[in-house]
Amino acid sequence: MRDELRSLTKQIQTTQDAQTLFSLHRQAVYIALDVGDPATALGHALACLELARTSQNVPLEIKAHVAMGIVQAEVYDDLGAAEHFDRAEILSKEVGDDRGVALVTVNAAHYQIEREAYAQAALRLCELLESPHAVGLDLPESTELRQAFHINLLVSGSEALKRADPLVGAIPGLRSHLTHSAHVLRALSDSRTGLANTFRAPDVLDALARYALWEDDLRGAERYADDRVELARSIGSDVMYGQALLSRSTVKARGGEWAGVIEDAQAAIRQFEAVNQELWIIRGREALADAYAHTQQFQAAFEIQREVTRHVEALYRQYHQQRALLGQITQQARDAEVRAEVYADAALHDALTGIPNRAHAMQMLDRLYRQAQQGSHHALALLDLDHFKAVNDTYGHATGDAVLTRVAQRLRAEIRSDDGVARFGGEEFVVILTGVTLEAAAEACERLRAVIAALDWNDVAQGLRTSASFGVARLDGQRDLNATLSAADLALYRAKHTGRNNVQREAALQGHA
Repeated sequence: MRDELRSLTKQIQTTQDAQTLFSLHRQAVYIALDVGDPATALGHALACLELARTSQNVPLEIKAHVAMGIVQAEVYDDLGAAEHFDRAEILSKEVGDDRGVALVTVNAAHYQIEREAYAQAALRLCELLESPHAVGLDLPESTELRQAFHINLLVSGSEALKRADPLVGAIPGLRSHLTHSAHVLRALSDSRTGLANTFRAPDVLDALARYALWEDDLRGAERYADDRVELARSIGSDVMYGQALLSRSTVKARGGEWAGVIEDAQAAIRQFEAVNQELWIIRGREALADAYAHTQQFQAAFEIQREVTRHVEALYRQYHQQRALLGQITQQARDAEVRAEVYADAALHDALTGIPNRAHAMQMLDRLYRQAQQGSHHALALLDLDHFKAVNDTYGHATGDAVLTRVAQRLRAEIRSDDGVARFGGEEFVVILTGVTLEAAAEACERLRAVIAALDWNDVAQGLRTSASFGVARLDGQRDLNATLSAADLALYRAKHTGRNNVQREAALQGHA
């Protein structure tokens, strides 16, 4: 797994495509966590957030917030994790992304399982199955997510039932859902070829072992636990191997094999110590202390439990230090997001007049063009200030800038909230009129023409007068935007050459009145 992480790092350094880069960083998050390196995982998760913000891709942003939530949950910053999971879920529901909702649910449930909140995790997963968002699990691209769902449901449901949690009675269809998940995971375990992610194979075996224990099938649980230990050893992850050993010690404890429990717990602790997994070290020592107590080695149990106390205190301090660090990084990420939004907004507005620029107008026109293909009526007008060069030559460029700014602001004040106005370049503007026919658009432009002609400029320059010529065209779904703009430009040309200070419509189109 470490070799794969190094390979991903090399690919990231040579990749230019944003979506491919995002995918590589996201894979690196999960692998870094599997090998017990949350600091590296955090760096890749932050890269995911930055790429998602830069590309303004909501599905990527959902995945990025989930990745950040996973990293923060891994270092036990549960408040930070909840914030990112909640943000991902809100975004998913806003855009109708059923897979996004399922992604959040499965990952949030996983960390409830890590906290041994088994009934809450099972409830969350079963509620997903009963909701309209369950279809997100059945999409072709959701194979790995669907398998993770079955793993988490079988683990959480089996443990909740085994512990007779009072919340179990409120979980809809739990036992039937567990039966189905067990069937799915047994098929995956038997074939070993259907897993979307082969690194999840130990998790499949863990889920089946827990389910077997709930069914009082001790031999089945032992078989799955042994298989998991051997598989985790072959994968080469200290964390996964240690977890497999610790899980097998639980199965052995159920059968009263206390010597085997001690052996597995000690081996698991060594694995966790190799990668400084403090929480898992604590869990391993608690299992070891319990085994010593069952074999009446009370002094050894006491010494181990005292070590647990010291490690808990150290972990508590580390948690607060880590939380402070993550808080700083998260704030930096938020500041970067705010700056990015400011820059993005500035890139779409004209620096002189403050109104939208050509790029912003083209985005709006592109959206309306797609609406027009579905039968909506829209129009646009190009307008040009008449004799503007003479204004600059006579009164100076400062006055010319004042004219452009006042005209722009007045146009924005006069149009409807759903309409748009943008500076197209120089003294040319575009007015975008939504939900109107060509005739209604021409009438609206006639009113705007009169407003511009009536502007009082005495506070700027004595004797200054302004007027504008307009060319109006339909925005329909039959021709592309360039053709529409060309039609408006041709109408503007006619307005200029028929005395200026007037409104001209494009020539009638075939099939239009």
